[in-house]
Amino acid sequence: MKILIAEDDPVTSMIHKEQLMAWGYDFDLAVNGEEAVDYARKKGVGYDLCLTDVSMPVMNGIEAIRAIRAIRQEAHYLPIIACSANPDYKARCLAVGADEFLVKPFTVARLKEKLEEFSVKQMVLYQEGESLSLHRVGPADSRELRELIMLDKREVTKCTVVDVSLRFLANKYVREKLFDDFTQGDSVLTEILDRTRQEPGMVQIHASKIWLRKSSLTPAQFQKLLREEDEAMKRYKKP
Repeated sequence: MKILIAEDDPVTSMIHKEQLMAWGYDFDLAVNGEEAVDYARKKGVGYDLCLTDVSMPVMNGIEAIRAIRAIRQEAHYLPIIACSANPDYKARCLAVGADEFLVKPFTVARLKEKLEEFSVKQMVLYQEGESLSLHRVGPADSRELRELIMLDKREVTKCTVVDVSLRFLANKYVREKLFDDFTQGDSVLTEILDRTRQEPGMVQIHASKIWLRKSSLTPAQFQKLLREEDEAMKRYKKP
């Protein structure tokens, strides 16, 4: 995960730097809003999230958020978390395009929680002929960001299969399961429960092909499969 940080206070910047390095995140550190906008303009598609202070020299955080939102990103939405010791800035930050507002000071645990929450992505499977590749893709807009956050809290992720016109909901650790299954050497097929409430079923995924098998499941059968898959998916959770 790569994060853009805008913070002018050297002590806070040092703390952010040490925390992000300890968590294994990649990041760029801007010392004011103008520099943050330059970073976003040059490589905004490469960022998963922006964390910006409000009170900064040259260009403040509110102006920076407005400028970043004005940058046209191709099929990419950059989640922005604004932070300030003054809670009165919250309404203005949200009005110009921030997705979340944190009141300083906040704990390390609170920061990590929000970074993980707002860097949520869906899984996209690209099928081209006999080739299949898996990718994590960020939201297209704020509406989809909220949808992905809501699903993530239920430990579910949205999956899209490109060139097959297929979308389904699956356990959030489906990507880890697929990688594990297909790197075992003796597995060419795996099954993922489609958690779409209106039309639950089973998605069969081959190493080179994908298709949706709509099973005729009773509510009891679906709940049984749901419990079994949730239990099996626990092995893929990070400690």
